[in-house]
Amino acid sequence: MSRTSRRYLTLISVMVLLAGCNESDKQQPDDDFARRGPALVAVMQCFIDHRLIPDSELQGRSWLVDGKIQPNPGFSAWTATHRDTVYQGRTLDTWENEATAAWPNWKCPL
Repeated sequence: MSRTSRRYLTLISVMVLLAGCNESDKQQPDDDFARRGPALVAVMQCFIDHRLIPDSELQGRSWLVDGKIQPNPGFSAWTATHRDTVYQGRTLDTWENEATAAWPNWKCPL
C-alpha cells in the first residue's frame, strides 16, 4: 500500500470516528431530555407531598389534581418561573439537575 493510500485510509478512519463521536453527542441530550421531565415531576411531587410549597401557590393550578401532578403547559410555565426558588437550601433548578442525573433511581430525600 502506498504512503498516499495509507494517509487517505487514516483520514477516512478519523472522519468515521469523529462522525461516531458526533452521533453519540446527539443522543446524549435526547436521553437527558427524556429523563428531565419525569425527574422534575418527581421533585415537584416530593415538594408537594412534604408541603414545601405554600397552598396559596398551588390553589387553582390546572396541573395539580387531587394532590398529584398532571404535567401540562401550565406546569412547565410554573416551574420555569420558579427555577431560582430555594427549597430546603437548593434551588428548584439544582434539585431538577440532581434528580435528572440520578434518574430513574432518584428518590425524594425528605
